Amino acid sequence: MAWESRAHSPRRKFILVLALATAAVTLAAGTAYAGSGGSSGGGGVGAPKPPTLSDLSCLDRCAGLRKAAHGGKVELTGRRLANVDEVRFAGKGDDTTVKPTEVSSRKVEARVPDAAKDGKPRVIDDYGQVAKAPEPLVVVAEDELPEPGSFRLANASVTPEKAYFLGQGRPTLRYMFNGSGPTDVRIDLVSRKNGDTVESWVEEKVEPNSEQTVAWNGKADGKTAKSGEYRFRIGGLGDALKDVSGTTFGFYDHKFPVRAKHYYGDGFGAGRNHQGQDVFADCGTPMEAARGGKVQFRGKHSSAGNYLVIDGKGTTRDYMYAHMKKPAEVKRGEKVKTGERIGLVGETGNASGCHLHFELWGAPGWYEGGKALPAVTKQLKKWDKWS
Repeated sequence: MAWESRAHSPRRKFILVLALATAAVTLAAGTAYAGSGGSSGGGGVGAPKPPTLSDLSCLDRCAGLRKAAHGGKVELTGRRLANVDEVRFAGKGDDTTVKPTEVSSRKVEARVPDAAKDGKPRVIDDYGQVAKAPEPLVVVAEDELPEPGSFRLANASVTPEKAYFLGQGRPTLRYMFNGSGPTDVRIDLVSRKNGDTVESWVEEKVEPNSEQTVAWNGKADGKTAKSGEYRFRIGGLGDALKDVSGTTFGFYDHKFPVRAKHYYGDGFGAGRNHQGQDVFADCGTPMEAARGGKVQFRGKHSSAGNYLVIDGKGTTRDYMYAHMKKPAEVKRGEKVKTGERIGLVGETGNASGCHLHFELWGAPGWYEGGKALPAVTKQLKKWDKWS
């Protein structure tokens, strides 16, 4: 009875109610956590973000870019695909579901089962999360496949060997093949880093024994492709594609602006509110746009000398060039390509020695509310390596 008398006191009532409320909240939180894929043991991890698919293409036994016969191989590209465990084709029954033959974070390959019909394939990961292809696969009969052996590659090359985003020349494949008549040709552009297919083309009824060209716009999944090396694969539409020597090239998002022997001087924060990186070179050394875009400012300043500001295309950054020998060779409002000549290294303004003072500004821009980026030196040295 002594316990009951204490329990009914105001203080004990408050403590008891608080304990019950805390237990209820803890139980509810544990239930919600378990329901979201967590473990009641306290160490569980929820499911990752679901996979997404951006394209579908045929690799083997093909009658078109998205047309394949039973037993053919298809490639599904997208994001977060590393955990994909099954590929389910349109049709009825369990016979339409197969295990992938190859899996990576950006692509999945699988054979078309005999029970498959026309429709959009799906991928399913270890967590049961599903993604559907944006385009349907058309399943064709054997007699619709092109005859094998009608394509024999004679030569292939790529120009330029090094290309830049918004540069003055798109990466262009030139090829010629031998054959008895017009042939459907499949071309894939592949990243050398991870083997992912970046872009695919099907050229229908291409004439043999004549030079053909295919140009790439530098896009991957609608965005600027990552900097790195790429190569082409070419073959008849029904044939397995192979890497082709002579078709490797570099594609990069920026170009180092000083186009001769140079060395680095003061960097960001090196006294007198230094907001950029100095790159020393002989006076008169050509300077090119590190990134294409629109000329935002062009003028002369007591400290900066002849200067230029370019609003970078496809980025939120502004690019500022100072101490140019003469006024910039491009005018305000003019569109500039990556690698286009914009002026000469000089020492106008408050400068000691011929050099480019280069600044990189974040959104909304150069003296428009943005900030100079301390990473300017790191970025320049990265561009320097591949330029």
